[in-house]
Amino acid sequence: MGCDISGKKLLIIGSDAGNVHIIDQAKAMGVYTIAVDNEKDHRKCPAKLAADEAWDMDYRDVDALAKRCREENVEGVMAGYSEYRVLLAAKISDQIGAPFYVTAEQMELTRNKRTFKSLCQKYNVPIPKEYCVSGVMTDAEKDAVQYPVIVKPSDYGGRIGISVCNNRAELDAALEDALAHSESKTIVAEQYIRGTELMAIYTLSDGEISLSILNDKYLSHEGHLYDTLCEVAITPSRYYQQYVDTVDANIRDFIRGIGMKNGVAFFQFIATDEAIYAFEMGLRLNGGNDWKLINAHNGVNACEMLIRYSLTGAMGGDLSKDNPCFDEYLATFVMYAHGGEVGEVDYSGILNQEGIIDVHPYLQVGKIIPDCGTTQQKVFSIKIKAPDLQGVVDRIRLIQERVVVKDQAGNNMLFRNFDVQRLTSKNKLSI
Repeated sequence: MGCDISGKKLLIIGSDAGNVHIIDQAKAMGVYTIAVDNEKDHRKCPAKLAADEAWDMDYRDVDALAKRCREENVEGVMAGYSEYRVLLAAKISDQIGAPFYVTAEQMELTRNKRTFKSLCQKYNVPIPKEYCVSGVMTDAEKDAVQYPVIVKPSDYGGRIGISVCNNRAELDAALEDALAHSESKTIVAEQYIRGTELMAIYTLSDGEISLSILNDKYLSHEGHLYDTLCEVAITPSRYYQQYVDTVDANIRDFIRGIGMKNGVAFFQFIATDEAIYAFEMGLRLNGGNDWKLINAHNGVNACEMLIRYSLTGAMGGDLSKDNPCFDEYLATFVMYAHGGEVGEVDYSGILNQEGIIDVHPYLQVGKIIPDCGTTQQKVFSIKIKAPDLQGVVDRIRLIQERVVVKDQAGNNMLFRNFDVQRLTSKNKLSI
């Protein structure tokens, strides 16, 4: 597993609730944790409250942060759930001479959706039809669109700026929104394929590439604004054999082709019975924290491995234990809330329940939740383990009966209950 890392200092970029996962894991390894961003009110910063130390600095100032790291003997840097933060972590690590699993050049290659599509074509990974060649849509390209079409900023994550359009008016509005969220002022406009969203996660160590999980994702039926939000991700996937037979080898070629030898990589797809199409990727821990499910089943802990690499230059871990063919059902159930100020939160009724293996809140009383159709509306991420689909259904029902999130006036803020019958449908595309 490499040298002892107890007491070593690790800087975590960002102080939001998601980074608490990384801090908890690092502390369990005996690592001294420092959370950084420019928010001075630590009551708004769950990761700063959880960390051993907090720095109130703008993490975009790479030079200043690297200087502070050298002065404070910080030996490694981590970032979890944002391509931009991972890019900054790579740059800071380079300046302080610390190892990092991905280079800034590799991040730039993959964080842009347009560049990603070009790489998919190079490595024969199927992708949806593209309607915008240059990144700025011409009138002729708009006229050629066959609806529905999905529009995205080419360089932004978190489901922000993404719209599904069914006519020209919706397309024009979506283009304006996507451009507003794009640093490069470019967009992706592609065929909207009706099918099942999948996610494949690979763990890498010294050039070995292991498929760790493939899950099916059930998107929200709350309404048009929210229809890109994932409410349930579950493995084993109904598409596992089709994926292994038709896509897996090309994805491995893709990973090798960009020079990745250590770290994690996830790929998102739309699956139909005829083909599986890639539409996005990330070289980071995914927002659903599937590493917790993989660790629960296989004992392969990607978060631990990334922390270790940031401090020692070696991933550690034993990928021979990795096996995406799960013999039980594992799921992430995500709960979202509509906009408003949180007045009451109660999830005590699901703690220590059989089959509920992890509960992570993303809210507290007083938090202002925007009604924006993005992951900023996520309020709980709950991990479930069961021997069969009915067991997953029963646990989701229990959660929906017992979790309470109300606004200041006492009104329910949660989305409508997830329809658990979607999990047991025999039709793959119905999910």
